[in-house]
Amino acid sequence: MAKANVAGSKTRATLEDSLVRIAEKLAKSKSLKPGVIVFTLTGSDAGNHVIECSEGQARVVESSDSRSDTVPLIEVIGDAKRVHAILSGEKDAREQFLAGGFRVRGDLRYLSDVGLELGLLKEPL
Repeated sequence: MAKANVAGSKTRATLEDSLVRIAEKLAKSKSLKPGVIVFTLTGSDAGNHVIECSEGQARVVESSDSRSDTVPLIEVIGDAKRVHAILSGEKDAREQFLAGGFRVRGDLRYLSDVGLELGLLKEPL
C-alpha cells in the first residue's frame, strides 16, 4: 500500500510541476487577466488547484475547495491524469475536449487566447 501512495505522490508532484510551468508562462502572457483559473480534478490524484492571476503574476495554490467565494475566469473539470497529459503536451487539448475528456466553464474566448499563446491549442476554439 505504501508503494501506491508513493506513486500517487510522484504523479501529483509531476502534475503540480506542470501547473507551475503553465503559471510561469501565463505570468508572461499578453492575454493574462486578473482572476483565478480553477482545476477541479478527479481520479487517483483528485484535488482542486487554483492559478491566481494578477498583473504580471500567476501562482499555483492547492485548495480544499473550488474557491466558491470567487467566480473563476475558467474552470477545468476532469480526470487529473488526463489534464496533466494535456498540460505536459502528451495529449492534444482540443481532441481531449471534443472526446469528452474534460469540461470547461467560464470565459471560453479567454481560454482560447491563453491556450493558443501557451501552446496548448494549435487553433482557436
